[in-house]
Amino acid sequence: MEYKQLGAHFAELAAALLSVDRDELRKAIETLKTARETRASVWIVGNGGSAATASHFANDLSKMCGIKAFSIPDMVPTITAFGNDEGWERMFQYTMDVYLERDDVVVAISCSGNSMNVVRASRSIQNLVILTGNEFESNKLVHLPNRAVLAAMNDEITIQEDVHMAICHNIARLLRKD
Repeated sequence: MEYKQLGAHFAELAAALLSVDRDELRKAIETLKTARETRASVWIVGNGGSAATASHFANDLSKMCGIKAFSIPDMVPTITAFGNDEGWERMFQYTMDVYLERDDVVVAISCSGNSMNVVRASRSIQNLVILTGNEFESNKLVHLPNRAVLAAMNDEITIQEDVHMAICHNIARLLRKD
């Protein structure tokens, strides 16, 4: 192992964090603040590491911020039933068809922006916050309307996932109810 590269991750992470668009971050915070004020729910979707971030973010929004937040990946029996019976690309969409109310917010987390179950769950959503990787042309999530896009401007997935968690912690800290 090359220990001289030990600080490289931190340097890349710092650069990626500084590239987060502050206007988009403000837009996301306002969207979530409005959800709290109107008692709307926040539904969070993601796969793999993004599912873990979804779970953590839902916990922080609920506990720290007084926001009704739910991680759909944590609804294992429901999403696997829909995935098995209706197709994995629609497992989040079908779940949201049952639960989503008009003013609710969806937070979509996908490093590539091309996870079809996340993309399908995000279409036609009025209040959408997206955490993704680079805003490259093939990223399907960044082309959806009515959204705040928080992108980790780095090609390395570990950096992207770290940025997403830092964004979530930043939002929870700013919306914290003491």
